Amino acid sequence: MKITKYILGISLITMLSCEKEEDNNPISTTATLPSTYNFENVDFSGQTTRLDMLSEIVSYLKTANSGSALDQNKLEDMFLNDGFTWNNADLNGSTKKLGNKVSDDAQASFANWFGAIDFASKSISAGSNGNPGLISSNSGTKTYLFDASGLEHGQLIEKGTMGAVFYYQATSVYFSDGKMNVDNETVTEGKGTDMQHHWDEAFGYFGAPIDFGTADFTYNSGSDYDRFWAKYANGRNSVLNLNNEFLKSFIKGREAIARKDYSDRDEAILEIRKNWEIISVATAIHYLNGAKADIADDALRMHQLSEAYAFIWSLKFNPDQILSDVEIQDDILNTYFGNLYTISVGDINSVIDILAQAYGLQTYKDVL
Repeated sequence: MKITKYILGISLITMLSCEKEEDNNPISTTATLPSTYNFENVDFSGQTTRLDMLSEIVSYLKTANSGSALDQNKLEDMFLNDGFTWNNADLNGSTKKLGNKVSDDAQASFANWFGAIDFASKSISAGSNGNPGLISSNSGTKTYLFDASGLEHGQLIEKGTMGAVFYYQATSVYFSDGKMNVDNETVTEGKGTDMQHHWDEAFGYFGAPIDFGTADFTYNSGSDYDRFWAKYANGRNSVLNLNNEFLKSFIKGREAIARKDYSDRDEAILEIRKNWEIISVATAIHYLNGAKADIADDALRMHQLSEAYAFIWSLKFNPDQILSDVEIQDDILNTYFGNLYTISVGDINSVIDILAQAYGLQTYKDVL
């Protein structure tokens, strides 16, 4: 691992694990900021709609774990919002879709995943090494659908969408020059300026409530934000304490835009990108640790490894990513995740060590 990446990882975790020092610029200190993401003219309804669409897709994918055959065409219709009737009536008639927001270099992956889960769900035999199908946990309480090499494509589709749509759109698109270097004078009622609206849309893709991680905030399981990135950030919060860091950075950037302080705005962008990347890495390590604990249980091990795979794969979609695409795909995924039936504890530890070293998480790797 390159020493420069190691140093960057250490500086990252130092930022995450310590309270932020008082800023020399009194305008940008947290003391001057609102405590919640509560601003005038905020609209990220399009992002909420897409989160709701993915929730329905996930529900459909999970029916395969009970033996239902899935239809690739139906999945594509849901993903593209093309002639599909949603259970959530609020989604019907919406022009929003997930498929047109996927990073260009991820389009082929989704096409392959849709076809693979369609094929696996129609298998007439139980899953085994070399054969797709259903496998139950040793206790018999959990059943998952895997492909011939032990990948659970339902997890790849869900977490892959989180990465190649939500994470990508927020960190790479809405925080890009093309979306930030826009009009910040003309206020549209209900949406703010173009720059403010783009910032709000990035916040919407994170999926958190406006008081996420504040002293008065209580995380409620089953709530409309108990899913996707907000859920997984909260899952790592007891170790990394990042819930409120996300909120403060989003607030800082939005408030800086109102003051036309683009230096503070850009600082907030860097903070969000780094912390979001840490959450994806830390969640991958969490599932890798779970897979080690369940190494003797094919279903539980491969289920957790599939989740880890998707969170690692998603690291490609942050423009400030620490690991390169080649390191992510070739050095980790292709090298260690080729067959989840035969993966060893040593293999899993190797992946954990690569991630922990690159991101300065050595102290936390065993407790995530």
